[in-house]
Amino acid sequence: MKRRFLFLLMAVFTFIGANAAINRENNKLYASAVTGKQGATVEVTLNMKNSFDIINWQTTLVLPEGVTLKGVAAADRWTQAIQVDGNKLFSETETAVAKGDGVVAKITLEIAADVAEGEYTIQLYPMEMTASDGTSVQQVAAQTFTLTVEAGDEPGTKGDLNGDGFIDASDIQIVLNDMADEKNDPKCDLNGDGFVDASDIQVILNIMAEAE
Repeated sequence: MKRRFLFLLMAVFTFIGANAAINRENNKLYASAVTGKQGATVEVTLNMKNSFDIINWQTTLVLPEGVTLKGVAAADRWTQAIQVDGNKLFSETETAVAKGDGVVAKITLEIAADVAEGEYTIQLYPMEMTASDGTSVQQVAAQTFTLTVEAGDEPGTKGDLNGDGFIDASDIQIVLNDMADEKNDPKCDLNGDGFVDASDIQVILNIMAEAE
């Protein structure tokens, strides 16, 4: 009888442990591979997969040397502002975000001009989310994605967004189109502030003025 009881007890703990592992797997922050250029910014889409209704989340970006966190903004499924402390991100909401899988933030990274071309691994660790019932879900292993760094633009080509060899009104139009569509394309972020706006148009105008 005792042996049967112990076996049953072990089975229960095994079942609980398996479910805990499943819960962790079904609740995570993750990002897909991105490609950026030396001396430019690149946007990373941060996704959240949650099987609980979530009221807050936090994670830390472990970045390679020469890559820095330039900015972060809430997106799609997450509407609350995201606090930044070094490379740590944190946000909370009064209205729980329902179960699902999708974008919660757009992260802008800046790649130094002297970063060698190649592939770099970026980690999201540690990660923790809190469900509306107070349940805490911690990531037990780092989520990783790849940053591929390509050669930067040759000197003198900055602002030539359509690649026609000239810096003119057609390049300004590309920035205007990006602003209208709210795409925030990193190639249009000519001043590297993480946003595509009138200041990037000014960069093109300055380049045009210097070329006259």
